[in-house]
Amino acid sequence: MNLIYYNELDYSKVTKQFKKVEKFLANNDFQSADIKKITNTDYYRARLDIKNRLLFKFAKYDGRTYILLLEVILNHDYDKSKFLNGTTVNEDKFQVIENEKNLPKEDVKQLVYLNKNRKHFNLLDKIISFDDAQDEIYSLPTPLIIIGSAGSGKTILTLEKLKKLHGNVAYISLSSYLVENAQNIYYSNNYENPKQEIDFLSFNEYIASIRIPKGSELQYRNFEQWFIKHIHTSKFSEPYRLFEEFKGVLTGSVTESKYLLRAEYLKLGVKQSIFTKNQRDGVYDIFEKYLKFLEQSPWYDINMLSFEYLKLVEKRYDFVVVDEVQDITLVQLKLIINSLKTYNKFILSGDSNQIVHPNFFSWSKIKTLFYKSQFNFSFTRILKTNYRNSQQVTGLSNTLLKIKNTRFGSIDKESTYLIDSVSEKKGSVFLYQDNNKLKKQLNSKTQASTKFAVLVMNNKDKKLAQRAFKTPLIFSIQEAKGLEYENIILLNFISDYEKEFFEITRGVTSDILDDEIKYARARNKEDKDLEVYKFFINSLYVAFTRSVQNLHIIESNKNHRIFELLKLKEINTGLNIQTQKSDEQEWLEEADKLEKQGKIEQAQQIRDKIAGVKYISDEEFEKLKEIALDKSKTEQEVKRQRKDLFKYAVARRNFEVINNLAELKFIRAVSFISTLKAKQKILAKNCRLNRKQELASIIKEYGVDFRSNEELMTGLMLAVYYNSEEIFDFYINNQANIKLSNANGLIPLQIAINSTYTNIISKENNQGLSIAGLEKFYNKLKTQNINCELENKLRKINNQSMEYFLLHYLLSVQEHIIIRNKKEEIERLNETIRMQKEYEKMYRMPKQPDFDVNKAINNIMQADYGYGLKIDDFLKFIEKLPNSILPEYRRKRSYVNSILANNEIDRNFMYNKKLFKRIDRGVYKLNPNLRVSH
Repeated sequence: MNLIYYNELDYSKVTKQFKKVEKFLANNDFQSADIKKITNTDYYRARLDIKNRLLFKFAKYDGRTYILLLEVILNHDYDKSKFLNGTTVNEDKFQVIENEKNLPKEDVKQLVYLNKNRKHFNLLDKIISFDDAQDEIYSLPTPLIIIGSAGSGKTILTLEKLKKLHGNVAYISLSSYLVENAQNIYYSNNYENPKQEIDFLSFNEYIASIRIPKGSELQYRNFEQWFIKHIHTSKFSEPYRLFEEFKGVLTGSVTESKYLLRAEYLKLGVKQSIFTKNQRDGVYDIFEKYLKFLEQSPWYDINMLSFEYLKLVEKRYDFVVVDEVQDITLVQLKLIINSLKTYNKFILSGDSNQIVHPNFFSWSKIKTLFYKSQFNFSFTRILKTNYRNSQQVTGLSNTLLKIKNTRFGSIDKESTYLIDSVSEKKGSVFLYQDNNKLKKQLNSKTQASTKFAVLVMNNKDKKLAQRAFKTPLIFSIQEAKGLEYENIILLNFISDYEKEFFEITRGVTSDILDDEIKYARARNKEDKDLEVYKFFINSLYVAFTRSVQNLHIIESNKNHRIFELLKLKEINTGLNIQTQKSDEQEWLEEADKLEKQGKIEQAQQIRDKIAGVKYISDEEFEKLKEIALDKSKTEQEVKRQRKDLFKYAVARRNFEVINNLAELKFIRAVSFISTLKAKQKILAKNCRLNRKQELASIIKEYGVDFRSNEELMTGLMLAVYYNSEEIFDFYINNQANIKLSNANGLIPLQIAINSTYTNIISKENNQGLSIAGLEKFYNKLKTQNINCELENKLRKINNQSMEYFLLHYLLSVQEHIIIRNKKEEIERLNETIRMQKEYEKMYRMPKQPDFDVNKAINNIMQADYGYGLKIDDFLKFIEKLPNSILPEYRRKRSYVNSILANNEIDRNFMYNKKLFKRIDRGVYKLNPNLRVSH
């Protein structure tokens, strides 16, 4: 048997026993190793000695079985295993495995890639085996630039390098979805590193961590609307080119001022602008109008804001990692780098061939930014291996890169490389002549599948595509970046822009493309074609690489020269595709995924399609609502609009709108609200009695987050409240929202903590959760972060930190404990008054003036200052928690005290998040000025 080792496996305390068992496993001696399967998991253990065990898994690659050695478990303490993560372990129920033939097939995972020259593997959300190039990069110090194509593993490699960094670290990218996904991957398998504290931030969150800006960032759609409405000129008819010039040149490329002055702009070299020198005066005229527009609008330019924030940013990070750096501008990068204590402690990763954002990016400009610091940029490495796309898709992408390089020359040395595919999937690329019959056939076979997506160049083209294809998965190229689908359909990507693509292919011949790609600058420095056509060729490259396996290219001009260069020929044999269909659950999961990626339109289209209504945009819905809910209109005047609004409100489960219609006596809405209230009354009972069938019916009709009339609790909250693991799992499996709060402002995690506290500590709720009950729910209820707004700054607390737990604990029980303390004080007051009266009576003392007891009690109950949680109020609960919630070192008094003290309002400490207010020595409460969201 082949053995490979987790790179963080530590067997130093049992080396002799480990080496003995290692030989047993290598020789397939399952009996001597005493191999047993841990029940209800795909983990196995071998016996090291009477007390200690070795945890491992099985995997397969290239027809051979491997044992993945993961962790030594000392003293039978399975509770401390970061892999088992609190799984209930009963050694008496372990299954003996006598040989490899006894292994369940589903337990032997197929690996995508394994470097047979390496004995160790890394681990995030899956097994990672670095190839030789990745392994070299893994060992390099900072500063480091990692360049790699889509699917090259650069993000995975970056996250593994992140584990080696100590201190305060930031991982930053433009995409909030990429950041969220990276954080989930990083902390999968319960990874913990007490030597680091990481902020996973989108660039907008990073901006808000310096100071929360007023207004919203100006997007291209806002710019386009302003341009069409207010700029009347025949010289510049393409707003996107102006937007790119404003973003990439006039604001984003300058780091010493807010934007380029006219004279500076006019002096730019020919390669530094999209526009010719003769055009730039006119461009700057429009830019000045743009500046005035920003002053009067609710939007801000993110580049100009970044420059303003350069004077505000503090040097707070020991290391910074910037992923997909090609998506951000120079001034944004400078703002990030300026947060470093030591200027060269950074890792940048990206791919200049994927630029579809307006920023004029090149690796040479990145190096120029750091030139004055004299960094050793020998630590620039390129990843040329692709693990995602099929062989055919990768080959097509390489040919496109050759066309780009031959026609325009190299942007820089770092962008001049081809991709090697290691995918076992050959894949296919099809070119079809565009006609209605073909599109109708293709649509009928693919519209019901989540494995097919349609890509077009821009939003205008989307509307045309929607006439032929009824799938909700239609994306412009800007939307498509970051997505991947098994099959991609490209619709008239070339033909609708045949002039631009003709210019892209001008002078390129097939024989030149047979050569290897070489670094060479464009011969004519006055030739601005790369900047003009960069968007089109990069968009085509991004479109190709969205396909994991197959590409279907539909073009009205199948004879365009680019297809000859790409060596594509029309398919005349018809469609060779089986009709594919995804079930409702798969579509709902796709909608959830797209929503997280910010693809709200497509997500809503999926949900509307499932609900059986025609999609309308949010803007159209708002207009419909405005007309239908107009109280000045009679029923007859807006009957159709109210009927349509009701239909969409039901489909989108917008109960507020339905209630508004009911208030206007719309009969169907009145009936709906009546039924809804009846269901609200029985939701809690159904949860309490574990009636899954009735709950499934409610979810189908009203959604998984339907609320009861008991403190506005959702079914998930009620499952926690009633300690029903069966109903809890039912709601979790149906994607219940863990961030919603009840009428008391508590989210499900806080309800669980409160229930456990009132049962175990205060003994006021004997129906509440036990510690074991909390353990069952805790990790599934953890939100990714707590977002705290304080002093006009965002503080993002991730769920691996102790601050995260303490905040949730205080939000859950602070009010309860303070009220209990006040009641105890009132009891002491009453006891004092009683004793005073007895004392007066006993010693016949003069009667004291009447004391207003009610007023004193009211003052105590209303008082805000002087009440909080003592350190024992924290520790009585924390000390009882298992390792799967808090590791042992975090349950110690000294550690809890240090976190509270370092984050109290008045503490002078660089990393003080000011979360807590110290009332007295060892007495704390939440900072009352803190605004919290999840």
